[in-house]
Amino acid sequence: MKLISTYTDSHRRLKDEWFLPSLQDHYDLSLFHCGVQGSGNYMEAGWSEAVAFKSQVLIDAIKANWGGVFVYADVDLEFFQPAEHILRESIEDGNKDIVCHLDDPSGNLSTGFFALRANERTLKLWEEVRKAITTERRDQHAFNRLVRRMDGLRAGYLPSRFFGAGTFHPIQRQAGARFLIPHSPIMFHANWTVGLDNKADLLQRAKRIVGHGPGAIAANNAICYLRHGVGEPHRARAAYRQGVRRPAEWSAPRRPRRVALDASTACQLKCPSCPTASGVVGKTLGTGFLKLEHFKAFLDAHAWISQIELSNWGEAFLNPELPHILAYAYRRHVALTIDNGANLNHARAEALDALVKYRLRRLSCSIDGASQETYAVYRVRGNFDRVIENIKTINRLKRAYRSPYPALQWQFVAFGHNQHEIGTARAMAKDLGMAFRCKLSWDDLYGPAFSPVTDRALIQRETGLGVADRREYEEQRGRSYIAAACHQVWLSPQINADGRLLGCSVNHWGDYGNVFADGLEACLTSEKLAYAKAMLMGEKEARPDVPCTSCSVYRSMLTRDAWVRPDEVAPRYVEGRRMNLLRNRLRNKLAIAACEKLYGMWRKLI
Repeated sequence: MKLISTYTDSHRRLKDEWFLPSLQDHYDLSLFHCGVQGSGNYMEAGWSEAVAFKSQVLIDAIKANWGGVFVYADVDLEFFQPAEHILRESIEDGNKDIVCHLDDPSGNLSTGFFALRANERTLKLWEEVRKAITTERRDQHAFNRLVRRMDGLRAGYLPSRFFGAGTFHPIQRQAGARFLIPHSPIMFHANWTVGLDNKADLLQRAKRIVGHGPGAIAANNAICYLRHGVGEPHRARAAYRQGVRRPAEWSAPRRPRRVALDASTACQLKCPSCPTASGVVGKTLGTGFLKLEHFKAFLDAHAWISQIELSNWGEAFLNPELPHILAYAYRRHVALTIDNGANLNHARAEALDALVKYRLRRLSCSIDGASQETYAVYRVRGNFDRVIENIKTINRLKRAYRSPYPALQWQFVAFGHNQHEIGTARAMAKDLGMAFRCKLSWDDLYGPAFSPVTDRALIQRETGLGVADRREYEEQRGRSYIAAACHQVWLSPQINADGRLLGCSVNHWGDYGNVFADGLEACLTSEKLAYAKAMLMGEKEARPDVPCTSCSVYRSMLTRDAWVRPDEVAPRYVEGRRMNLLRNRLRNKLAIAACEKLYGMWRKLI
């Protein structure tokens, strides 16, 4: 069997030290050197050119090996056993055109290792991928989109014994990171990390653990389950069972376990870029609060709902019934979060106590500064010291209740006026036991750009994205910074405080019915929402009555042909009410992690 690979000077070390020495089969090997210079890091200078080179090599290889089967491999991988016979069996099963290793639990196929049948379908596939690289600057997103849309193309997954660092837990890896290793592994791909040293570290770790045998693999995996949970591996196993799915299979209505139900559309601050502060949201959605009676009825009528996000257009802590909402969700074993953000400027003692007592899972605090002077530039009318004192109160209550909840995050939106305080804010967050996230500002999403950043290199580092604003992100990645908001229509539908189904957290100008009046399932199965999903996947033309038509995110998709991919909206594992009950009973992180493992084993058995 022919094996083809490409490499740049940056990856020569991986080729010579890991890839070639680990080959276990007698392949007809063809190595192609790409002369592009650069670090070889994802999306950095030279990376896109190297990906384009690889695509052209594949196009030429398909033409040269017409009718045959060959293997492509990146050089950042290693083999532990012979692979050729498994590769042949996998591509012959169902007469597949291409079989790839699973990249992540969502069902993405990896372009780093696959077996391919050289024919008109795979030639067309890679020619289209090559075209897409000119605008998207990467191959894998386009590849996964095209694989699922091409008529007649037969694609599949290689067995789980061919795996990457993100196959079972999609987490960016650093040196020393652990990852799940399947029983009797054949091939490991050191992806889901950035930097040659990190890749070499992952390859070394995999080789060492596999070399020590099944006991070492089992011990490693036990630690991974405890650290990262069992949910993502469940999703990966589901992806293997279901196979590569087509867009039509994702447009069918399904019951989501997680929804977003806005506790408030009122806010006491006057943030310059916010449509709530400007009064726009009040005109379209009204200004008000989620009522306890509606919340109770919603939970009682939708027993499959187990997680609810409470924040979007307003400040959740202004809702006078918030403590009672938290208490009722706790009694019904529904986990609540305030992930989208709270300003935490005005929070009654009763509400702060209820956060901890009734185990709000996560609270993200929007704090764009490390001093009152800087904070109040954007959070107009806000009081920095009061916010910090409220966080300290939450921490005192967590100690008193001996609870790890809520997990706290400091969300820092980067502007020109506050960029000098990012480091100080990060240090303060650490002292307060908070995770820290530096987020790109809204630019002109809701109006004129406010206080653009000036130290672009700093923001590129602090966000970890390599970009300094949303426009640069879109130019580099080929899609909107908030494109993931569209996934909420499938994964976590947004509901306004008065019951109107908005679909996503961006829309405030249209709806898909009222879930309090008609029920969530009736709204999710409506023709209008089904059409919206087809629009977002690029299957239908825009329609005036669908809210997406007026959205800047949709217009970006339309311009860049960067539609929602089926793998992005594949069902996520969301813990059910039984697991929420167990979490509510446990008092420390270790006990919760052990519970996750046992619960996962139980799910596997049934």
